[in-house]
Amino acid sequence: MSVRRVALLTAGGFAPCLSTAVGELIERYDAYDPSIEIIGYQYGYHGLLTGNYIVFDEEARKNAGVLKNFGGSPIGNSRVKLTNSQNLVERGLIKPGENALQVAAERLKQDGVDVLHTIGGDDTNTTAADLAAYLHENGYELTVVGLPKTIDND
Repeated sequence: MSVRRVALLTAGGFAPCLSTAVGELIERYDAYDPSIEIIGYQYGYHGLLTGNYIVFDEEARKNAGVLKNFGGSPIGNSRVKLTNSQNLVERGLIKPGENALQVAAERLKQDGVDVLHTIGGDDTNTTAADLAAYLHENGYELTVVGLPKTIDND
């Protein structure tokens, strides 16, 4: 599978490593193949559901290293869990009766994403696993890579 478009999202609470992870991923992809387009879904899964993303252009890619000096996330966070349908309906992110995993999968297909990097804690990456399973079960072989920012001691 050739990679044409990579998406990043950060979710959960803010942590110092989020910005560093985004900067490092941009630098690594740019060094590997500058023709790969890199997008960032704004406000995590919220942006994925609404189609709100930014493109990391040439200038952003050139200056990605500066992100390693900052905490938080340059693309924003939210506490959105794709398996909590009632909350998503209440927030207006999906319509009653919709499956958020299906909405997210359709968005990824529409946006032409080949690789999705989720950067966050336990809920972020559990949700990423649910999304990856849904995608696989429905014939969309997208690579989902979860990067942990915290480890819950539950």
